[in-house]
Amino acid sequence: MFVIVEILLGATERMPYHMALMYKTTRRFIPTAARLFQCVSLSLALAISLHGQQRFKSSLESAQKLLQSGKDDEAGAALSSIIQEVESARAPLSKKQPPNITDHDRELLRFYNQILSGARNSLGLIAARHEQFEEAARQFSLVRKLQPDFLDVDFNLGLALFSAKHYPEALPPLEHAVSRNPSNEKFKKYLGLALVATEQYDKALKLLEEARARDPADPRVLMALGTALARINRLDESRQIFEEMLKSQPETAETHVLWGEVFAAQTQLREAEAEFRRALELDPKVPSAHLSLGLLNLRTGSLEDAQREFTAELSAHPDDARAAYHLAFVQLAQQKPDLAVPLLLKVVSLEPKYAEAHYSLGKVFLQQGKVKEAIEHLEAATQLDSQKSYSHYQLARAYLRAGRNQEAQKEFATTHDLENKQKSSPSRDPEKMP
Repeated sequence: MFVIVEILLGATERMPYHMALMYKTTRRFIPTAARLFQCVSLSLALAISLHGQQRFKSSLESAQKLLQSGKDDEAGAALSSIIQEVESARAPLSKKQPPNITDHDRELLRFYNQILSGARNSLGLIAARHEQFEEAARQFSLVRKLQPDFLDVDFNLGLALFSAKHYPEALPPLEHAVSRNPSNEKFKKYLGLALVATEQYDKALKLLEEARARDPADPRVLMALGTALARINRLDESRQIFEEMLKSQPETAETHVLWGEVFAAQTQLREAEAEFRRALELDPKVPSAHLSLGLLNLRTGSLEDAQREFTAELSAHPDDARAAYHLAFVQLAQQKPDLAVPLLLKVVSLEPKYAEAHYSLGKVFLQQGKVKEAIEHLEAATQLDSQKSYSHYQLARAYLRAGRNQEAQKEFATTHDLENKQKSSPSRDPEKMP
């Protein structure tokens, strides 16, 4: 526009006087016209933006109505379409940096994040409804990044991770949900369940006892509370809870496994074995039954029977780190390190904080002359559990082999101090079975 006018004005010298006067008069109004044009453009852009916002909002509300009516496939397709459109509209804004981003841009970004959060939350609910908990957790995690204060997002994420059996990962969002809403009974119940699943029994007790007071017949709470009490050696209270469960609930394989563990803790091995066998009759794949039978066999020195039970547990549950560790333990006792090492590496891959697995790997690698690898795993073992004298002893030996004499002497001193406290001898390798 300006270029055209300037060209015309540049030609005034060759025009008749009245035409040149008209062009010069027009030139005085160009700045005003330009400002007016800019205002109209901004108003038009704002109107288009508001129209788009209303369309996205209406589309999301329609998709959520489909979800509420149980039309998950239609709702999922609509939500995915909304996400694609909003992401496209949001992309240019999300790349802007100060000073190029305006207040209007920020407001628009907040709106897009709200729409995306609502859509992804609904997709997460659909996935959870169909027991696709990994996908549900992925969607809720994205919601949390987009809008950390989205309603119940911490609990939804924690519950999805818990349902997917990612118990350590479930704890932080569940703890955050409870800290933000400490009176929510459901939030506290699932935090208690997650604490038991991560073997934090003392922390779980209060939450589970409160949940039991609210609903004395809740089987999940009773199971978790009975387990926690058994694990901290409050066996009489644990037995009382399991007796209540047997009276009020149908017979389950899981209950018999827990009963067996209570008997095993009281050194009633015959009764414990009977409970584990009954659990397997009810459900041949019930978790921990074969593992527990294998541990009973280790107590009586039946390595071949223990190996068979640990193998059966791994067959039913390939990612059970305890079963893999104990099978490796048996294989080491049978002088089969080539079979044990892959299992131990699998254990520390599944559970990087499994101190005993790191110790066993370090000891084997040291025996094989792999000093660097031995040090790596023995350092991990002593950092994860600093009270095991034999871990420090083997680490001292590894440091000596590596020529790190000063560090070796420090570890020998630590070993000596722990021996005096524990009256144990590292040379006899008092490896405690978890």
